[in-house]
Amino acid sequence: MKYIIAAFISACVISACQPSAPSTTTTTDSTATTATEERAPLEARIMGTYKGDFGGSPIYITINYCSGNKIAGYNTHKGLRRNVSGSITSKGDKLDIQLAEPGDHEFDGVFSLVMDTSLTKASGSWKPSNNKSLSEKQLALTRLKQDDDALGFMTGDHADINFDTDGSCVLNYYQKTGDSTFSAQMNTLRGTWEKQPNNEILVNWQPNPAYPQRSTVFTMVYQTPEGDGNQPYLERIKGDDFQFFPGEY
Repeated sequence: MKYIIAAFISACVISACQPSAPSTTTTTDSTATTATEERAPLEARIMGTYKGDFGGSPIYITINYCSGNKIAGYNTHKGLRRNVSGSITSKGDKLDIQLAEPGDHEFDGVFSLVMDTSLTKASGSWKPSNNKSLSEKQLALTRLKQDDDALGFMTGDHADINFDTDGSCVLNYYQKTGDSTFSAQMNTLRGTWEKQPNNEILVNWQPNPAYPQRSTVFTMVYQTPEGDGNQPYLERIKGDDFQFFPGEY
């Protein structure tokens, strides 16, 4: 009997001395990242302003709402701003976008666009809704960077002008009636603007009986401070009978 007890004790001692089997439980490195980085939803990424040529002058389409298959915003062309709304549908590697203007203006129509999934370019057409004498127009759009060509608010003598990032432009001025006198009535002009080569800004104005010019070219005047390595800065712009200087609201 004592031999059986001794053998049992020996077996227990040998078992206790053997290393335990490696654990099959795996741990996850807390610093590991997912294989694919999370991206903002399409609804957020598509927001922005897209610029293209529309019958020889720039048009800007701003998207400020997208949810599910609904999309909306506004467009600006020659100072005329029109709301747009419609649908967005995924078709393979492209997005089909239909944007209709309200329809209560003679120049309203419908944009039919195809956008790449990078959300940087779109192409398509615009068809008139009401005025059948207007022709269909083809257009290609490119997304503007947030600070692309930013000019902002500028002031002048009895006048100010604001160049918005959506391509719209508003000029407020008082007509000069004498050498040093101005009208008490303020005039407001609306248009669209774009930078041109050779430091010029082209503005296409919405028709206004108080201002017969349909467009204005502003020249950008730069100054370079004295000293090595100093960068030139925009001092003013000038065009027609106006001069404007960078300012703040």
